[in-house]
Amino acid sequence: MLRAIIFDFNGIILDDEPLHYESMRNVAASLGISLSREDYWNRYLPFDDKGCLDAICKDHSLQLSESQRAKALGDKSEFYHRMLQDRYPLFPGVADFVRAAASKYPLAIASGAKRDDIERTLRASGLSQCFRVIVGAEDFTLGKPHPESFLLALDHLNARLNGQPRSIEPHECLVVEDSTEGVKGARAAGMVCLAVSNTYPQERLAAASLVVSTLKGLDLATLERLCEEAS
Repeated sequence: MLRAIIFDFNGIILDDEPLHYESMRNVAASLGISLSREDYWNRYLPFDDKGCLDAICKDHSLQLSESQRAKALGDKSEFYHRMLQDRYPLFPGVADFVRAAASKYPLAIASGAKRDDIERTLRASGLSQCFRVIVGAEDFTLGKPHPESFLLALDHLNARLNGQPRSIEPHECLVVEDSTEGVKGARAAGMVCLAVSNTYPQERLAAASLVVSTLKGLDLATLERLCEEAS
């Protein structure tokens, strides 16, 4: 039984992964590291900014001081927002899908993006009222594929839905993800997972309960049946 939906953000709602790559590539170059698109997509994309920078430096045997790390992360954020320029490119059909889902189910976001960036996009897109809970990079310690962010989002949803006769269980949650690590995290949380091949080809997302190419025109009844079959 479907009772709640938890969305990833980058790569599901906001189509900005290429901007994250370009901004991190610029930071890596300033540190003397060449970051290819293939390496970023295959190795680093699921991380938040801190995790991504740390993994890149570790893979290249580079140790940064705290001040160097803080500057690199600040530069990355500056590059990203300069390229974004207050444009918020949503994936086709995602706004309609979110609004339809919010009319029936409580929604949350569990993402490695910064909370401020998430909220800014939702405000600009008129979607703020659709999400009852936002879990951003500041709210958890262990990134995907660890299930912490998804379970934390569910805990917050249950806290806000205390009028419900019973708490929402993990298997009653549908996670919408675009990355292989996100799919693993959703399954580790005991949740049903819908993967959208915005970022990775469908064959790499096969661990999800269902893989689709877009949220545009997706019928909620399909997802309800998916959760019924998984229970």
